[in-house]
Amino acid sequence: MNSVFSQTIEVHCSDPEQLVEMMREWDRDQANADVMGYMGMRILADRDHPGQYIVVADFGVVDPDVSAAEEAERNNQRPETQATAAAMRAISDGEPVYRHFDCIYRTEG
Repeated sequence: MNSVFSQTIEVHCSDPEQLVEMMREWDRDQANADVMGYMGMRILADRDHPGQYIVVADFGVVDPDVSAAEEAERNNQRPETQATAAAMRAISDGEPVYRHFDCIYRTEG
C-alpha cells in the first residue's frame, strides 16, 4: 500500500493572491478539524505559462487499514472540501483539472 497520495489541481487564475489566500484559509481550517491523512499543500506557479498554477495536496496513511488515497477520498466528500472546490471554480478562468497520484518514491528528510 502506498503511504502517500497526492492530488494536483491545475488552475488558470488571473488573481493568484486570491488563490493563495483561499488555500491559506483552507490550511487554517484543517488545523482545527479532524481531517485524517491531510499532510499539507503547495501552490506552484508555472513560469512558462503565466496565470497557470498547480495546487498539490498530500495525504498520508493514518490507519494502516485505510490507504492514503482512501483518506483523500474521505476528505473530498466533506462539505468544507466541496465548498472550497466551488470557490476555486469561481475564481478560475475555466474548469480546474484534477489528477491523482500514488507516491512510489519520496526523498526522506
